[in-house]
Amino acid sequence: MSSLTCFFCREAVVGYVEELQRHINNHIRNNHFVPEGVFYDCLVPRCKARYDHFKSLKRHIMQQHPCPFSNNFRAENDAESCQAALPESDEKKHILDDNPCAESQSSAQADNPDEPVINDSVSLDQITRSIALGICRLSSDVSLPQSKIAEMTRLCEMLAQMLGEYFQHNVKTFLEDHDIDPETPETISFLNKFHLPSLFTNVSTLSKQTNFLKTLAVSIPNPSEKMLQTREDVRHVDGIPKKVIVNETFSYIPIIETLKLIFRNPDARHLLNDSECEEPVTKEYASFRSGETYQNSEYFKQYPDAVRLSIYQDDVELGNALSSRAGINKVSVFDFKVQNFPPKWNSSPKTVFPLMYCTTIDAKKHGYNKLLKPLIHDLKKLEKGVTVFYGNESYTIRAVVTMFCGDTLAVHEIFGLLGPMANFFCRICTIQRPAFHQNPFENFPLRTREWYDQNMDLVKSGAITPSECGLKPGGCILNELRNFHTTENFALDTMHDIAEGLVPLTVQLVLSHYYKKKELGITAGYINQRIHSFAYGYIDKNNRPSANFTNEMLSKPAAHKLKQTAAQNLLLLRAFPFLFGHKVSANCEYMDMIGHLINITRILMSTIVSEHMLASLEEHIRLYEELFYSKFKRRINKNHHLDHYVLCIKKSGNMKQFNCLVFEQKNKPAKNQSSTCRNFKNICKSLAQRQCFKMIVDILDNPFRDKTSYNGGKLVLREQSRSQRFLDETLVQVFIPKSVTINGIDFRPNLLVCIRNYENEYYPSYGIINEIVVINSKIHFLLKLCKTKTYNTFLEAYEVSVDSDEQLFRLEQIHTHTTFAFWTSHGNSLKFVSRRNYCRDY
Repeated sequence: MSSLTCFFCREAVVGYVEELQRHINNHIRNNHFVPEGVFYDCLVPRCKARYDHFKSLKRHIMQQHPCPFSNNFRAENDAESCQAALPESDEKKHILDDNPCAESQSSAQADNPDEPVINDSVSLDQITRSIALGICRLSSDVSLPQSKIAEMTRLCEMLAQMLGEYFQHNVKTFLEDHDIDPETPETISFLNKFHLPSLFTNVSTLSKQTNFLKTLAVSIPNPSEKMLQTREDVRHVDGIPKKVIVNETFSYIPIIETLKLIFRNPDARHLLNDSECEEPVTKEYASFRSGETYQNSEYFKQYPDAVRLSIYQDDVELGNALSSRAGINKVSVFDFKVQNFPPKWNSSPKTVFPLMYCTTIDAKKHGYNKLLKPLIHDLKKLEKGVTVFYGNESYTIRAVVTMFCGDTLAVHEIFGLLGPMANFFCRICTIQRPAFHQNPFENFPLRTREWYDQNMDLVKSGAITPSECGLKPGGCILNELRNFHTTENFALDTMHDIAEGLVPLTVQLVLSHYYKKKELGITAGYINQRIHSFAYGYIDKNNRPSANFTNEMLSKPAAHKLKQTAAQNLLLLRAFPFLFGHKVSANCEYMDMIGHLINITRILMSTIVSEHMLASLEEHIRLYEELFYSKFKRRINKNHHLDHYVLCIKKSGNMKQFNCLVFEQKNKPAKNQSSTCRNFKNICKSLAQRQCFKMIVDILDNPFRDKTSYNGGKLVLREQSRSQRFLDETLVQVFIPKSVTINGIDFRPNLLVCIRNYENEYYPSYGIINEIVVINSKIHFLLKLCKTKTYNTFLEAYEVSVDSDEQLFRLEQIHTHTTFAFWTSHGNSLKFVSRRNYCRDY
């Protein structure tokens, strides 16, 4: 016998019980099963032993099957067919990280004669806790109705009772067959052990599940309903119309309690101290700390590691947007994000935390200032510092709002400004619409606190009207905070301004121009054919543009808008020269305009912007606007917003950190919950409860750490690896996964990666993944090297050729923020790499 068989995946594991244990640890690491909730079967031929704990199975194998297995493979075929056991890592393998109650699987409890103990190590309390964790994980899936979870728990409860009765009956029959009196006190006590108490009592409802999670953390946030006003309404009770008093409320999730839960983890607190500890050689705008607002702030000079918060607001339609009652179920959602954490973790929807839910009807009726009062009350406390205790450790949480994010309409409503169609349409400067249409390049003074206070006093006194300055008399309650003011909110949203604004507008207008030049032969059918047949690559396949162009979109672009998502628009922009460049001349000004917009988007979507890139951005904006204004008569607000991006980056750091894209992704769980549950009665309370519960589980899972998972693979001999000539000869075997996912980025053979060590100072270096090798828990990539020849300014991409040389790189030697694919233009065999953004090394 050359291998053991895994009880879970039924794959052969070469080696003795140590290899089997590493294989099982891999299942636990990837959350394939709950360690305390499975049976461990011995699958040695003709042995049907079953245990409730792996330690018991391990002891059984060592005693009953003491054959030591060689570390070497008996045969080459065995090596090719076995399922590999990954090397152990330092990651915790508990269901919920930092769980003070979840003990290690190998730990033993003190003996208790009154408590049933299984295999001397697994107690009934451990089983109940594992079940409770599983139920909480189900409840965190907000698309699953609570009624279905309750139905499942009732079924499992009944199944547990039936199994207990079944085993009790079989044991009693066995005792009778062996002439053992089943009526003795000892036997009765033994048979009673099969009557398990209720295993689901503590998690049968959402409130009980919440109480269970309280045992895992210092404190957890509980949504609270805040009163707006009461009103009379007519309801039919037993078919009789009656007047009833209805409370108009909204739900608020206390931000202080959420921050307490986040920073209960020492690693999260440690990240605040280590934030950007390494100063770059050249000036870079990597985060809010890089901007002038942070560096000139007296508060941050005193508390440099204070928590920096980004607040977001958006209206989400939860019902059918096409019905006659469209908008009645629209909810105003407030979320926040902690800016201090690195972008590689902070770009996940799990790191966006809910704050407030209110129907849009009530928000419009009562005003956002009234809604934000409880939040402002807590934020004022956080500015001064809130002291919390984690065990015996005292910790002071200081947090300030540095940025308010949202689309133009949301920001104008929250800030107390007139709408985007008003005369004063810009929230950064004091330009007026007639002046913008007359000369879009003219600069106007920025809005300042002094300008705001002076005009607000005039509006409130009636000396001027709101249309003369763009300010509503109610003002903005956020200005009551000591370290925030609406005139210093230097952030613009690249998603709405660029991805959903200038990109689709420019693409449609350029294609409309090409369409009207009949000699080019660019029709709606040709455009759709090129979009559909282009090879975008593995990384971009989910964002492929829709081939839905019509002749009306091209002949009348003002009346028929482009119908693509933000991600589809960005991909269509990058691919535009590859799709249609062969139809136009090399000096086409319209294609130059597309090229400038590609570079603008690439810089604005980067997490790090250097001074050189900032100067390049300013130049591309100038050239793009000159071409756009000369070719088209369109003047929209987003054209003017583009002029302020350089200033905003200098003030607040890169703009990607304030992009609404990650916030918009957070709206999907709310839509899933409402579309599945179909319960719109007090929808804000329902949303707050389930979304808060999901947030708690996500925080306990610790989203602010590296996450690596392997997908399939084999344990092979070193000689069978393609990387053998680069491996240490003392190695016997290595693990070759089919693919590996690192912080949400998928790496697999035949994908391109960017190498940190460049061949020269001008162009980045790329390599094709030929093999992924895991050696002692360390990931390595065997890359076929590529040579970057030049940068093609017409296609806005790097021309790359593939060499025959191969080299093994460690994970730290490549950029892990994304992968790439080769693109080719029409009728050309040359390979190109089109980048979405820039990274630190280039």
